[in-house]
Amino acid sequence: MAGSLQDQFLAAGLIKKQKANNIKTAKKKAVKQSRANKTVLIDEAAELAKKAQEEQRLKSQALNKEKKMAAEEKAIHAQIRQIIELNSIIKGPKDMSEDDLSAYNFTCDKKIKTMYVSPKNHDLVTQGKLAIARLLNGSDEVFHLIPAEAASKIRERDESVIVLLNDGTTQSDNVDADDPYAGFEVPDDLMW
Repeated sequence: MAGSLQDQFLAAGLIKKQKANNIKTAKKKAVKQSRANKTVLIDEAAELAKKAQEEQRLKSQALNKEKKMAAEEKAIHAQIRQIIELNSIIKGPKDMSEDDLSAYNFTCDKKIKTMYVSPKNHDLVTQGKLAIARLLNGSDEVFHLIPAEAASKIRERDESVIVLLNDGTTQSDNVDADDPYAGFEVPDDLMW
């Protein structure tokens, strides 16, 4: 299909010959008048095309930015999962029976959760040398014991994954002067 767009429309029967001639004469008059007045002829179709192209570019940029953020978030979650799985500590020796493990209670999402750990690991969690991290597997949540160093690396990426990390400060460091119960300290290793 060679020829101008107008010729193609005429061949397809979309416009009539008289309308095509009227458009040609109107365009010639506009060009002649712009030369006489020394003004630049504004091509509305080109401006609309540029505007549409700019809108498409902005839309593509926003979509690319959204995809990039989603990919970065996915990569961060993969890093967190890898750190937890590589640093996960067994909750108790394999030769220990269920009766020898002690319950460690902690809060997660305003609910009290219980993890059964060896007495040694119980002390390490209380001292802040071990932390409890949560991995979500679909709708299930699995809690892992990890070293405090690994927990700090995870906190840099996503703080919500670390459920418990005791920070070495004691209750006596945070005592309010007007607290009527200041003399009654609650021990960190309290068993409930």
